[in-house]
Amino acid sequence: MHAQLKSLEQQLDELIRLTRNLRGENFSLRQKLVLAENEKQELNKKIDRAASKIENILLQEDDRGLL
Repeated sequence: MHAQLKSLEQQLDELIRLTRNLRGENFSLRQKLVLAENEKQELNKKIDRAASKIENILLQEDDRGLL
């Protein structure tokens, strides 16, 4: 009986340790996700600005009859 209780206690300790580790990893991953989402938004803004500039250049060239 004592051995079974000791084994259960060890298993519970291991489960608690793993849970704490996973919570820490989950927190870290959530932070990285927020950073990645912010970076994605910034990159999308840059893409939109670049596309707009290209469109303006093409419109100017078309107005000049160069296209």
